[in-house]
Amino acid sequence: MSDAQDRCEPTRTRRRFAYGEGVGIGSLVALVILFASADVSGHIVMGTKSLHLRVVEADLVVRARVINPEFVFVSADGKSKRRLVEIEIVEELKGKAGAKRIRFAQDGHEVAQYRVGQEALFFLKPISKSRELRALAVPGGPTHVSGQEHNERFVLEGPYGPVLLSATRALARSEATTNGSKRVALIRSATLDLLTSGDPQLGASALASLVMTPDAALVTEADLPRLEKLIANPDISIGLRAGLISELDRRGLIDGSVYWLALLKNARPPEFSAAIRVAGVHPSEAVNAFLLGLLADPNTETEITAECAMALGTPGNDSAVGPLAHALMNGEPRLRNAAIRGLGQIGGPEARKALEHAAETHPDAATRRRARAKMRSGGAEGA
Repeated sequence: MSDAQDRCEPTRTRRRFAYGEGVGIGSLVALVILFASADVSGHIVMGTKSLHLRVVEADLVVRARVINPEFVFVSADGKSKRRLVEIEIVEELKGKAGAKRIRFAQDGHEVAQYRVGQEALFFLKPISKSRELRALAVPGGPTHVSGQEHNERFVLEGPYGPVLLSATRALARSEATTNGSKRVALIRSATLDLLTSGDPQLGASALASLVMTPDAALVTEADLPRLEKLIANPDISIGLRAGLISELDRRGLIDGSVYWLALLKNARPPEFSAAIRVAGVHPSEAVNAFLLGLLADPNTETEITAECAMALGTPGNDSAVGPLAHALMNGEPRLRNAAIRGLGQIGGPEARKALEHAAETHPDAATRRRARAKMRSGGAEGA
């Protein structure tokens, strides 16, 4: 889109940057799964929406100091009470508050908790825009309502506060500009800073922005040295690194197969199972050979061999049929069950033959039943 076109359609363009157009549901679901087990640290607590989307949706984004986190507003008739948060605005990043001090209502049950003097970012809308709370728009009542989800907080303390503030400023400036190129540059700068911040929540937020704007140049080849350091850092959550590899590969910026293998080789023991799962859904010859080696190694723990057996279960992976058939004779039920699942996913005549053999001759009755059930459910079709 040219700058002239962009000036004519600012709302549509910003919505495209924030939400993405034509993004597959599968990509978003995969993102949620990747970060469901990510470590949460620091003081920043984010909900399901990215920081960028928070900025886009808010009418007012402010940096403010909490004056009273427990201000009690009583209606004129005395019949209802509402806890409000009173803040003193330090900086307006987007929109105009109209006053130095304001009170806002929090919508929901498990709302964010603050303490006196705490400095944070707040994403607000006029109270008049809230269907549920607009009746509170009376003198002495709240002027705004928080758009943050439940206990979502953006506290500006700790090591990641400066990154959060800087990125939010850039995203807010991107909303104010009518220049398309400048808008992309601002969003790109914020995205990179969040990705490489070291905080799993901020990193996940930036990755969500990437996934939801697949056609926007929010990362480029020039950014790879910075991003490759993140991918190679074992201190960063496996979910963020895996998600970034997948997204960079999808954008054609890297050869994912090289990075999936490196992710497997460098994974720490607590994250090894997760690394196998995410690498397994991006099969390549190198990843396949690595997983087959683990499966065949008698010193590999059962938990890991079972993960390998399932990860090797990709359609048409005939090289894994023999090793999985051999795993069916292992003494560990967990590995046998995983091998059955893997064979069912591979499909084809050889995999079906292995399942038939197990269903008819395996010495363990439970294994025979599971092999028959897998065949009846459609596993190993194509014979």
